Amino acid sequence: MFPLVKALRLLCLSFACTAAMYSTVTAQKTPQPADPEATKRTRALFQNLQQMEGNRTLFGHQDDLAYGVFWRREEGRSDVQETCGNYPAVFGWDLGSRFGPGKMTNIDSIRFRDMKRWVKQAYEMGGVNTFSWHLDNLVTGGNTWDTTAAVRDLLPGGKYHYRLTEQLDILAELFKSFKTGGLFNKQEIPIIFRPWHEHTGKWFWWGEHACTPEEYKTFFRFTVDYLRKEKGVHNVLYAYSPDFFVDEEHYMRNYPGDDYVDIFGLDYYYRVEKMEPILADLPTKLSIMARLAARHQKIAAFTETGLEAIPHENWWTQMLLNHLNVASAEKSIAYVLVWRNAYHKSKTEHYYAPFPGQKSAKDFVAFSRDDRMVFQNRVPNLYKKPKKGTSVGASVSK
Repeated sequence: MFPLVKALRLLCLSFACTAAMYSTVTAQKTPQPADPEATKRTRALFQNLQQMEGNRTLFGHQDDLAYGVFWRREEGRSDVQETCGNYPAVFGWDLGSRFGPGKMTNIDSIRFRDMKRWVKQAYEMGGVNTFSWHLDNLVTGGNTWDTTAAVRDLLPGGKYHYRLTEQLDILAELFKSFKTGGLFNKQEIPIIFRPWHEHTGKWFWWGEHACTPEEYKTFFRFTVDYLRKEKGVHNVLYAYSPDFFVDEEHYMRNYPGDDYVDIFGLDYYYRVEKMEPILADLPTKLSIMARLAARHQKIAAFTETGLEAIPHENWWTQMLLNHLNVASAEKSIAYVLVWRNAYHKSKTEHYYAPFPGQKSAKDFVAFSRDDRMVFQNRVPNLYKKPKKGTSVGASVSK
C-alpha cells in the first residue's frame, strides 16, 4: 500500500512541476513593453494594441482637435467628426521645432498648454496619443529639414551632446506633465513616441545619408535610455518607423533592438504622380513590416500616411482599406494615422482627412463604418489589462 501512495505522490508532484513549467513558459511568451518599469496603464496599452484582432485597426489623424481646413482652436471641433460623425481613435501631435526659453508653441503653432488639454481630452475619450518630433538641427541651428550631418556631434562625447540633453530634459517634463484624474489621484497618461522617424529618407538630419547605422542605433538608444533612466519617464511606448525601404534587411538595418522599441511602424505616403508604382509596392512593404513585428512580438502600425488633398473620391475604401486588409494577413495593423489638415489660410491643399463637402467625404463615411475600422465610438478599453488568451476587438461606446 505504501509504495502505491508514494507512487501517486510522485505522480502528482510530476504533474505539478509540469504545470508550473508550462505556466512559466506561457508567462515568458506574453509580450511585454520594452520598458520593464512601464506604468500599469502603459503596459496595458501595449498589450491591448499588440493583441488587436486581425480585422480591427484604429484610425488616427494628426492635430485633429487643434484645427481643421476652415477653423482653428474651436473646442469640440474635428474635420473627421464633422464628416463621419465620430472622432478618431488615435490623435497625433508633434513636438518640434525646438524647446527653449519663451517657446510656447510647436512647429504647427499649437500652444503646448492647449496640447496638454487636448491630450487629456483624447485619453478620456478612450483614444491614443502619439507624438513625432520634427526637431531643429541642433548643430547648425537650421530647421529639421537642414540635412547637414549632426548625429555624431550629438552622441555622448560629441561636441554638442549637451544640446541634445537640454532638449530631452524639457521633453521629459512635458511627457510627465500629461496627466489625468483629480487632485489626489493624478495618473500619467500613456503615450506613443516616434523619435527620429523616416530615417530611410534623405530629408531629415538624422537620415541614413547623414549618419551610419551604428550612429543611428546609438542615437535612438541614448534617447530612450536618457528618458527612462535619467529622467524617470515610464509612460511611453517607442515606435521605430522607417519610410521607404527595399527589403527586410533594409528595414532592420538601423533597428536599435527589442529593448528599445515597442512598435514597428511604416511612414509611407500615397502620391498622385507615382500612384501606380505605390499601389504595386505598398502592400508588400506593409506586409513585411507586419511580419517583422510578429516575429519580434511588437505592435504593427501604419504610423504615418495619407494622400494630399485626397483627389481620388474612393481612396479610403479602394486603396487604404484594401492595403490594411492585405497586410493584416501577417499581423493586425493596430492603427493607421493620416497627416494633418492645415488651416486654409496657410496652405489650402495641405490636408489628409476629408471635411464636409470634400470630394472623398462620402467614401470616408463608408470607410469609417467598415468592420475593420475603429473610431472613437467603437474603441475598446485600451488602458485595462486584457484577459489572458483573448484578442482585443471593438466595442460600441456611444
